[in-house]
Amino acid sequence: MKKLLLIGLATFAYDIYASDYNYIASEHELKFKNGAYEQTEQRVVIGRNITLDGYQVFGEIGFGEDITEGQSIGSGSDYDYYKVGFETKYFDSLDLEVQFESKLNSSAKDNNQLKINTKYKF
Repeated sequence: MKKLLLIGLATFAYDIYASDYNYIASEHELKFKNGAYEQTEQRVVIGRNITLDGYQVFGEIGFGEDITEGQSIGSGSDYDYYKVGFETKYFDSLDLEVQFESKLNSSAKDNNQLKINTKYKF
């Protein structure tokens, strides 16, 4: 995983176009079931956004932790994280966004998610 992180950081270091940019982000999710707190997911990522022929392509790599109710920060399940995707518009009325997200857990099975969002404006 360290080699993947170094390759990703080297890739993010170069600017191709003026509208391309790098970013650092943190994400925090609080999960509730029937109004009661269950779990917190938190992660820190470094990302890159690139514009290619009308497509906004992005990639993120980072790390995170899942903390269940009653655990303190640092005692949860840690994971490596990455997300890649793109978004574009067709005919100024159809928006398409595709994302693939993966949590590579150190103590359990990996979690992967493919998300496809479309929006038609009329």
